Amino acid sequence: MLTIVSFIVIFSILILIHEWGHFTAARRAGIKVEEFGLGLPPRAKSLFKDKKDTLYSLNWIPFGGFVRLFGEDSTDPKVLKDKKSFASKTIWQRTQVIVGGVFMNFVLAWVLITIGFTFGMRPFLITPEDIDSGVQSGIVEIQKIYYLHDIDSNMPLSDKGLVTGDYITAVNGIPITESMVLGDVIKPNEVVRLTFVHEEKESVLDVTANSEGKLGMTISLENFLLNVQNIKYPFYIAPFKAISEIGRLSVLTVGMLGKVVTSIVAKFSVPDGVAGPVGIYKMTGYFAKQGFMALVQFTALLSISLGVINIMPFPALDGGRFMFIVFEMITRKKANAKWETIIHTIGFALLMLLILVITWKDIMNLF
Repeated sequence: MLTIVSFIVIFSILILIHEWGHFTAARRAGIKVEEFGLGLPPRAKSLFKDKKDTLYSLNWIPFGGFVRLFGEDSTDPKVLKDKKSFASKTIWQRTQVIVGGVFMNFVLAWVLITIGFTFGMRPFLITPEDIDSGVQSGIVEIQKIYYLHDIDSNMPLSDKGLVTGDYITAVNGIPITESMVLGDVIKPNEVVRLTFVHEEKESVLDVTANSEGKLGMTISLENFLLNVQNIKYPFYIAPFKAISEIGRLSVLTVGMLGKVVTSIVAKFSVPDGVAGPVGIYKMTGYFAKQGFMALVQFTALLSISLGVINIMPFPALDGGRFMFIVFEMITRKKANAKWETIIHTIGFALLMLLILVITWKDIMNLF
């Protein structure tokens, strides 16, 4: 129940703050907002209309909401020329409306990270370089481990119960170090004592190496995070640190998206580490158990990701709509409304297909 409630609340906040950005920018530009929906269609109930004839509705799917602008996707010439229509506004006004949602996602992330830095929260550790700098500053405590990737059949370790994902913390009682050479520790035909972790439980295993001094395992030397301390800044410094952190995380997100696109185009596969709704739901449950500040941090990271993804120049996304405005600025001629609608519809269909593929992978990973 905690996971379900947290998931609905987080996604609703992220989407509603995004749509609120579109809504407020449209109102400032004099564009008629036909509907502001709480939740996603189908509509459950019409709540009320305000003085500017905007309908506020309650919808059956309890995730976020939406804003419907007059003339945004219309091909009717009369609607396109109407003074209250989105299409009739200047390039600058339409740009403000389009990027308003993304802007609000970054504002939300800034507020949340500022709160986190003011009261203290764990740092965003994304890259190996982040971990190294954290170790040097004393924020991060690590332990060297041998991560187990594979076990060869018909070898000494093949029937000892170890599986991929387990890791070794010591060999013959000697903790793993960067300089350890297994060939010097493991001797042919001699018993080796491995201290390993399986399903978060540490155990000891005695196994006899073969005549070549091998156990039959494929491993890699990795850093295991033992402890990550909170970082905290004075309230007057936290906002500036938050801006810097948002910039860094945004750049990393763009790089990740590039790798995702490359993997999909070149290999027709979704790379590991990419999560859809099911994967995010699972992560929400994990962070909810870590406490309120962990959820704040997770929400900030999702808000940055949503903002970066939405501004990408892909049809149906805010960035795709902005590209048509760039086209208009260059050619000094509006794109054909009918073709623009068709392109956005195709883009939306492709996005839904991608989400379905990622969701299927998330479900398979659960098993």
